[in-house]
Amino acid sequence: MNTLALLQTAAAAVPVGDVLCTAAGLALAGGVAMFFRPLLVGIGRAAVLTIRPRPPKVHLGERF
Repeated sequence: MNTLALLQTAAAAVPVGDVLCTAAGLALAGGVAMFFRPLLVGIGRAAVLTIRPRPPKVHLGERF
């Protein structure tokens, strides 16, 4: 009986509208990220190459 009373008070303390709004926002952000994933990966690779560019092929041949 105590467990049931505890669950009812915990459920009453959480506003359902806020939970649904947050869940919908997270689902929307995840869907947009999945849709634009190739674009975001390309932007990330370009950012890495601007910070740490690849060495020329002449230098790569000297290492091996």
